[in-house]
Amino acid sequence: MQKTTTSSIKTDLNAKKLSPLDPKTMQPSDDTLHGILQFAAAYRVQRVAKNQFVEMFLN
Repeated sequence: MQKTTTSSIKTDLNAKKLSPLDPKTMQPSDDTLHGILQFAAAYRVQRVAKNQFVEMFLN
């Protein structure tokens, strides 16, 4: 068996000292939201029988 070790300096032990992320920086861009909404508008699922579905892309 081969053991691999790292020094404690290279690990993320200091992650607790980092400030929490700003929610504003975690928001998707307008282009990303536009792409998601376009996909949602073009994607449909229809039930045709019990446990059977048809997926449709309207583009």
